[in-house]
Amino acid sequence: MNYQELLNSEYVIDTYKKIEYLKKDFPVNHGFIHINHVIDNAKRISKVFNFSKEDTELLLIAAVLHDIGYTVGRDEHAKNGRLLALEYLMNHSDIEQKNIKRICNAIASHGGKEKKDYRDNISIALILADKMDFVKSRYDEKACQWLDKYKVFLTIENVSIERQDDTYGIIIKSTDADFEKHFCERSIYKKLLDIVNNINNYTNYNIKIEFDKTDTIDKHI
Repeated sequence: MNYQELLNSEYVIDTYKKIEYLKKDFPVNHGFIHINHVIDNAKRISKVFNFSKEDTELLLIAAVLHDIGYTVGRDEHAKNGRLLALEYLMNHSDIEQKNIKRICNAIASHGGKEKKDYRDNISIALILADKMDFVKSRYDEKACQWLDKYKVFLTIENVSIERQDDTYGIIIKSTDADFEKHFCERSIYKKLLDIVNNINNYTNYNIKIEFDKTDTIDKHI
């Protein structure tokens, strides 16, 4: 089984349809839009981090399954997702058991709150791929226009990562001239900053956050 087969499987489609229904009144997507964003982020991260073909595939499988625990509930969704992924992959895939363990550990760790969450490159990459998904296409524009705390996200064009000599830069591109001020007031910035600090403290990676403001000023702010 590869990640594309898994993404197109009845299990994954039905699971994220259920999550989208459960989250239908929430302005931030946790279904197919989010999963595809995380997959795209994971592809970029694996390339920048120079992952092997095998580790890239394991990362992408973890990206597909990382939020399935929302079917149980928001609380502990990462740990519940690990259990659900373990059961599914053991019964419906030909993936080696040692690799299933790495995938499931990454799913359980994608919150990135504890030191043990950073013990494997796949886990580190999944944490980043998930936390980098706050681009405007993830948000319901109509709903967010009326919610001040979400307006800033409607200005975010792109979140990317690149190698910069001995460091890695997470580059956030926005159309809001005062984006850095607005974004740094949001809880998601603190979460991202905590993740970056944890990676820098617990691993050999050195990552920094950069802001790229375009010349077009978005009217949402």
